[in-house]
Amino acid sequence: MQTVEMEHKRIKMLDSFRCLAIISVILFHYSYGWTPPNSEHNLYPYGSFYGSLFKYGYLGVPFFFIISGFVISYTLENTAGAASFFKNRFIRLFPPIAFWSLVTFLTFLFLDSNNILPNDHKLKNFLFSLTFINPELGTAVFKTKFDWLNGCYWSLWVEVQFYFFAAFLFYINKRAFLRNILVLALLLFLFDFVPGHFLQPIHIGQVPAVAVGFLKQAQYFNSLFNLAHYICFFACGVVFHHLYKGGRLTFITIFCSSLILIGQFYNYFTLELRLIFLIMLLLFALMIYKIKWLSLLDNPLLARIGVISYSVYLAHGDIGILLINKYGGYLGRWSPISAILVCAILIFAADLSYRFIERRTARILKRWLFDNSSNLPKAVSRQTRVNESLPNYPKSGASLSH
Repeated sequence: MQTVEMEHKRIKMLDSFRCLAIISVILFHYSYGWTPPNSEHNLYPYGSFYGSLFKYGYLGVPFFFIISGFVISYTLENTAGAASFFKNRFIRLFPPIAFWSLVTFLTFLFLDSNNILPNDHKLKNFLFSLTFINPELGTAVFKTKFDWLNGCYWSLWVEVQFYFFAAFLFYINKRAFLRNILVLALLLFLFDFVPGHFLQPIHIGQVPAVAVGFLKQAQYFNSLFNLAHYICFFACGVVFHHLYKGGRLTFITIFCSSLILIGQFYNYFTLELRLIFLIMLLLFALMIYKIKWLSLLDNPLLARIGVISYSVYLAHGDIGILLINKYGGYLGRWSPISAILVCAILIFAADLSYRFIERRTARILKRWLFDNSSNLPKAVSRQTRVNESLPNYPKSGASLSH
């Protein structure tokens, strides 16, 4: 067993991991994500100044998913029941997205005179984004076009799907949770992999017509419910949490984990992607077994940014791009610095929103949802403290979400 001091350091280390993830996503969005071919137009006043230096920054999102798998495992074990779990998830996730969606909508309404991101001007996108649900699903159901208010929000839908699967598997059989989540991850991975693989031009002629129709339907289903494409990352986080608390892996868990890793390496078909994925796994392994080797990450500033990383994620995306596009050019040849300035400003704004809006709103919601916060079960109270130190950021990205 680890000492209390070590446990505390490990919690801070997860926050530092979150910081690494959100900074990498920001660097991607502010340097590479809004240039061709990712975007129809180059929205940076500094053009391609940063080149492809941060082209893999979007991988901060799957790193968030690994962190989420770890933290949700811990959360489930320290929450009284499914009702308390989902109430706490709502309290943690909804106030920030409500606030920053409103800020995003109003910012674009008043500042985006060139209409560079038209989806951010539409009230229906603002309202639908508050549901966390994939807009494609809303479009299919309501027969009207929906889009994310902020492209980064896509990863929130992935997170919410994982919450439901994880909670269901945990509360029906806590002792078999690890095995069941790994089996589910393997099945979902295959359900995502098979259609994408056999519908490639090189294989399509070899597939019977009846099978092609089925595979296309499966592929469409996976576009609506996209957890299958990212479940492997969450599963890695669950395994790391099991190892962190001193658990051992059985034959079936080792077998499933091995297949998941092999599959993920197959998906990551370039050397760079595979190396980055290995680094993610290595960081967690070091956190568990050699945390002293990560002493450089044991930094209060990194931990603080990690604590507010969900708010930073919600704030940084489209608002940051608009500010850079609209005002960065005033710096002339120094315009590349606008990316750093906007990043700092939005991190500061996210910290203020976390301190003075989100935490206060969370306290109100706790009293409302749990009737009397002083009568909360110990497990729930304990989880509340965990949530404050380890906010369950969904994660990010390049939608690259994460």
